[in-house]
Amino acid sequence: MKTIRLIHNLPRSGGTIISKCLAAQKDTILLSEIHPNGIEIRKKMGLDPIDFDPIFQCQIWNNLFEKDEYKKISNSDYKFEEKIDLIYEKTESLNKKLVIRDWAFADYFGKPFTEPKYKNSLLEILNKKYKILNLYVIRHPIKTYLSCYNFLNFFRSGYDFDFFIKGYRNYFLNASTNNICIFENFITNPEKSLKKMCDILNIDYDINYLNKLKDINLTGDINAVNSVNIHNKDSLTKKKLTEDEIKNQIENRPDFIKLMEDLKNYY
Repeated sequence: MKTIRLIHNLPRSGGTIISKCLAAQKDTILLSEIHPNGIEIRKKMGLDPIDFDPIFQCQIWNNLFEKDEYKKISNSDYKFEEKIDLIYEKTESLNKKLVIRDWAFADYFGKPFTEPKYKNSLLEILNKKYKILNLYVIRHPIKTYLSCYNFLNFFRSGYDFDFFIKGYRNYFLNASTNNICIFENFITNPEKSLKKMCDILNIDYDINYLNKLKDINLTGDINAVNSVNIHNKDSLTKKKLTEDEIKNQIENRPDFIKLMEDLKNYY
C-alpha cells in the first residue's frame, strides 16, 4: 500500500522548526501547512493562497515537475486529492519520500476564518487510500497558550481559554499515543528526538541535517522559517502575558485539570 508521512502540530508548538529539521533528512520532500480547504481559508486570512497550494509548493521549493508538465497541471482543474496523488507519484519516481505537515490550526481552532471540526481533515482524506505514518507534536498547554496569545493578534482578540482547551484536548485525544513527540524534549535533545521521529516516519536520519537547514523552504513562524539553529524562539521575545499570570487564572479550572490528567504521561 502507498505510504504518506504526516506531521501534526497545533500553532506555536514547534511544528515549523521540527518540520524544517525533518525536511533536511535524507531523500525527503516536504509540503507545509497543507489542508483540504487551506486555499479557501488562506484567502479569508488575507494571505496569498497560491503559497499553500501543494502543487505550487513542491514546484517552487523542489522543482518537482518539468516546466511543461507543471504548466499543464497548473492549468488543469485537479481536486485536492488528485494533486496529492500527482505529487506522491512524482516523489516516488525520484526515490524520495513525501512528508506533509498538516494545518491542524484549521481543524482544532480555525476562528475567525473557519469553524473547527475537531477532527483531522487531511488524515481523514488520505487514510482512505494511503498507509499513514504520522507523528503528533505537542507542547505544554500553558506554553502553547502563552505563545499563541503573545504572537497571534486574532488569538488575543477572539479566543478565550475554554475555547483553546477544547481545541487542544481534541487534538491530543485524536493523536496516536505511540507517535507523540514533545517539543520541550526536542529543544533539550534535538538529535535524540529527531532520530525517534525519523524512526516513526521511516526516513533515514542524516547526522549532517543542520548544515542543510539554510536550504529548506516551508511556511510557518518566520523566525523558525529563517532559523539555521534550534532554540526556543519564545524565549527571545518580550512577552505580553507571563506564565505566572496565566497560571493564576486557570490552574484550578476543571477543564485544565482534566487536560493535565490526559497529559500525565508527558507533563
